[in-house]
Amino acid sequence: MRIIFYLFILLFSFKGLSQQKDHVDFLLGKVNITVDANTKEVRGEVGYTFTILKTAPSIYIDAKKMKVLKVLLDKKEIDFEYDNEKIKITSDFKINTNHDINIQYAAIPKKAVYFVNDYQGNPQIWTQGQGKYTSNWLPSFDDMNEKIEFDLTINYARDAEVIANGKLLSIEPVNDSIQSWKYDMQQPMSSYLLAFVIGKYEKVVETSASGIPLEMYYYPETKDKFESTYKHSKQIFDFLEKEIGYAFPWQNYKQIPVKDFLYAGMENTGTTIFSDAFVIDETAFIDRNYINVNAHELAHQWFGDLITETEGTHHWLQEGFATYYALLAEKEIFGEDYFLFKLYESAEQLTELSKTDQATSLLDPKASSLTFYQRGAWAIHALREMIGDTSFKITIHNFLEKYKFKNATTNDFIAVAEEVSGKDLKEFATLWLENVAFPSQHALDILTKSDFISSYLSLAQERTQPMAGKWGTLAKALTFPANDYIGQEVVYQLAGKAAPEVIALYDKAFESNNIFIRQTIANTLSTIPKGLQEQYESLLNDPSYATIEPALYHLWANFPEKRVEYLDLTKEIIGFNDKNVRILWLVLALSTNEYQIEKHQEFYVELSKYTSSKFNFNTRENAFTYLESLQAFSDQSLTDLVDGATHHNWRFRNSCRKILDKLLKQEKYQKKYVALMHNLPKNQQDFLQKKLTP
Repeated sequence: MRIIFYLFILLFSFKGLSQQKDHVDFLLGKVNITVDANTKEVRGEVGYTFTILKTAPSIYIDAKKMKVLKVLLDKKEIDFEYDNEKIKITSDFKINTNHDINIQYAAIPKKAVYFVNDYQGNPQIWTQGQGKYTSNWLPSFDDMNEKIEFDLTINYARDAEVIANGKLLSIEPVNDSIQSWKYDMQQPMSSYLLAFVIGKYEKVVETSASGIPLEMYYYPETKDKFESTYKHSKQIFDFLEKEIGYAFPWQNYKQIPVKDFLYAGMENTGTTIFSDAFVIDETAFIDRNYINVNAHELAHQWFGDLITETEGTHHWLQEGFATYYALLAEKEIFGEDYFLFKLYESAEQLTELSKTDQATSLLDPKASSLTFYQRGAWAIHALREMIGDTSFKITIHNFLEKYKFKNATTNDFIAVAEEVSGKDLKEFATLWLENVAFPSQHALDILTKSDFISSYLSLAQERTQPMAGKWGTLAKALTFPANDYIGQEVVYQLAGKAAPEVIALYDKAFESNNIFIRQTIANTLSTIPKGLQEQYESLLNDPSYATIEPALYHLWANFPEKRVEYLDLTKEIIGFNDKNVRILWLVLALSTNEYQIEKHQEFYVELSKYTSSKFNFNTRENAFTYLESLQAFSDQSLTDLVDGATHHNWRFRNSCRKILDKLLKQEKYQKKYVALMHNLPKNQQDFLQKKLTP
């Protein structure tokens, strides 16, 4: 009976905590913290101003595994409860009263703040709070429905830039080594959108057509990549502000690349942090540019930041809209065919997903990213087709105006769309939002209004036909100027065939001089007919690292007598930020006995060094993969592998763990790791010990 009573009290208390937003409205948060790169500590204080909406015996603030040093309520020190999750303050809170609370604390965050070293060995610190993670470094609010105007003061060493949400008001010295950076926000936001970046940066500032400062940061040593990285940024901003039809809601907009980021990018309020894998040169722009991520995170400033979902059920209101508007921005830059083909590709993926057990409706909070992002975008595109451009744009404007700086649900959005369009959208909601199966036929009907998509699908229907019956159709599709996507479809239908009539079509594909068609040849034609050798060799001169990498490998494998020539031709090419071409080149050079044998040790040392934490995780992953295939791990690369297996980026970490698990099945590597283990940091020793213990 007593157990049941205590369980009831526990559930009642939890329910009370979960409904705090109904009783208390937190208005302003003033943060003053010091960040220490050496101890990886965040310490300082935060003060909140709040209003009591309903009489409440207590309030709480989320704070994960911190040292809470002192709490002051209305400037008086008070007792508090803390369970490593929440700070609970009990008092006689009366309705319609205003209060201030100040919390002094110290934290060594296990999540949300990441301490790395940049490529020059300097400390770089950045945050990632989406979900419920900001409370790992700041007493704050895991409930995204609690929106607060935050002002950040961050104290750090003078030799770095500190970038955070809001307008920079001042930089003031604290002492000989520390200075204080003060940032001001003017509008409320959810705690998970708080962010800061600390590191060595320079910036270029442009101004949007509407007068918004656009701050674009870069590493000093990558100044020559600035233009290709941020290409079209102002155009994207101006386009989205006009297309969305609602003024950018924040004081300024910043973009900052960081090393080993968890995702492609994150739309913190007015302050997008993105992976420095998108810091690219002019050649890489063709294959791996920042355009989509740039536009996606910017669109979130309206959809996600200005208006935030109330809960995961409505996540598509953020990701679907950001995906859709990013596609519209890409359409503005790359053309309508690009836009339509991306919609077609996602429709194909969603159709396949519908056939699996992983299929869910768009309103399932556990839906996949493909569903939230791509199906969400499709639902918006379908709605626009249904109610027309004018009603759609008014809907978007009215929705943003009605729920600005608030939270919203799917029903809220649909209600606005119905009011504006005068249409009953129940069937639309059932078909696009509630049904598990993706409405493939409806999507196809929308797509085939385009002559381009109709032509593409007509050609795709030829896949099962014999070459003799479709040769003329394929040849016509390659007539100059060949369409990017139709030309690629031709090449896909040629793959694995080597008859004379196929060689003739490959000749036409090579001669198209279309970089994407030629890239498709490089990726699909692995066994190269002698009659195509010369044309295939020309791929090594294409301005595309995604073309050069497979072309180099296939040429090396097909024509051993010319390996030295191919290696000489490509020895200066590095490739993307993950050094894809250079690392492949090193492996091929090491595998070519007649090529500079006296330098093989030098090549091996270079390949091995790319496993070091001095490089980004993409480069390291490439190097580990090739070293595994060569079974040529040095002691240092074995040590680096354990470092990778405990890395903060889960994709990289899992990749390293898979390789490590394979190695530890071999006795020689077990013995090596026993010998190496004592030189590892404590957390890596503990991890490896568990792996070695039967």
